[in-house]
Amino acid sequence: MSQDLQLAELMAARLCHDLVGPIGAVANGIELLGEGGGPDPEVTSLIAASARQASRRLQWFRIAFGTANALPASAMMAETRRLASGLFEEGRVTLDWLAPDEALEAATTRPGAKLTLNLTLLALESLPRGGTVRVRFETSSGLAVSAIALGTGARIPDDIELALRPGAVIKDLTAKAVPAYLAARLAEGAGTRLMHNSGADRVDFSVSLPATR
Repeated sequence: MSQDLQLAELMAARLCHDLVGPIGAVANGIELLGEGGGPDPEVTSLIAASARQASRRLQWFRIAFGTANALPASAMMAETRRLASGLFEEGRVTLDWLAPDEALEAATTRPGAKLTLNLTLLALESLPRGGTVRVRFETSSGLAVSAIALGTGARIPDDIELALRPGAVIKDLTAKAVPAYLAARLAEGAGTRLMHNSGADRVDFSVSLPATR
């Protein structure tokens, strides 16, 4: 099996895994409505919340794993923040993201926006017991992005750490680790490297992109 096909299979598995929950909840809610013979406030609330969750994930996947051509050039980072915020609306992890400014918007490229989304996801998945993901930027020379996971038991899962290594082999990846692999390769394609390190209840992910000409 070719490397490209293996990667496509793993990505499909990841997308289906993340979407099956909210979409399945919508289907179950509709089934309950049919059995009850009329609208139930609790069931309709479940359906609405699950539909919003599925929609947010699809929008996130489109940019983080797609071409990112849909991002508006004039407000790229503002839209990136909106998409990232959707990952945190119904979980045990909060997002601490400094408001974008004109300098940040000017320094942001589509690879930078995609890397920001993926670093945010990596930090989120490093918090098994909840906590905070702190996203920060530096624009003095190019664009530097950091996503810091803060919380009890914060750690990089072994399969994700393996995927972040230079020269990671696709056949050794899990579906959960595919975003980490893609983020590392995206950073390499932009002429840089995705850095990570761990401490007590803390994990840091960062990348520095050169200034655009």
